[in-house]
Amino acid sequence: MNIKILMSIMIIFLTTGFICIILGFSFHQNILSHGFIVIDICILLGVTTKSMDQLIDETNMKSYRLWIIPCAIFIPSSMAYLALTEGPVIGMVIGTVIGLIVAGKIDHPAYGISIILFIALIFFAFVMRVIQIEVTTFYIIPVAAAGSFLDEFGHERWRSSNKSITFIFKHRFFLKIFAFFGVVLGFALPIHFIGFLCFDVCYDLVDATIRSDAKNKKFIPAGLSLSGMK
Repeated sequence: MNIKILMSIMIIFLTTGFICIILGFSFHQNILSHGFIVIDICILLGVTTKSMDQLIDETNMKSYRLWIIPCAIFIPSSMAYLALTEGPVIGMVIGTVIGLIVAGKIDHPAYGISIILFIALIFFAFVMRVIQIEVTTFYIIPVAAAGSFLDEFGHERWRSSNKSITFIFKHRFFLKIFAFFGVVLGFALPIHFIGFLCFDVCYDLVDATIRSDAKNKKFIPAGLSLSGMK
């Protein structure tokens, strides 16, 4: 994908994202509107998170590295909004971050800044009694951490001739499965699972789009850097 096109998309998505957060607080009492906003933010999060990954990882995007800053602000801000309005999201985010840290995926200052900002926003909201953290949230944390770790560890390091297990790790199915059972057991609502799937699908779509070489009609495998594309 042309880098300038990617940057234009990011500008549109980040602007739309912050507008969605403002509208979300304005229309929180309207269940239908709030549901659409939650889904929209999850979609924007998927796109922004993968875009920030690319800005960090790819050497041919060094001149655009300043775009990491608005991404590192939008990601925790939108997650904090979801956590403030959808309680189980707190446990899901904290658990997922723990899993990523253990798996060694938090390897850039931008990730650390995003995590600190998210925790600060949630702590401030808790102290100001904007939210109350339910006991069930703490049950979600270890489950999300386990799912996140298994997904990342398997995705990065699993090598096997077993196609079924390889497929599961390739598409990071553990956290999806755990999230589904979290809804079945009553720890979360269907909207949370739908939002998570929207995030995941959009993350993968951006990844696939960036790795596609339209000019040569090729698809660049995930193991190859975009900087090596002719």
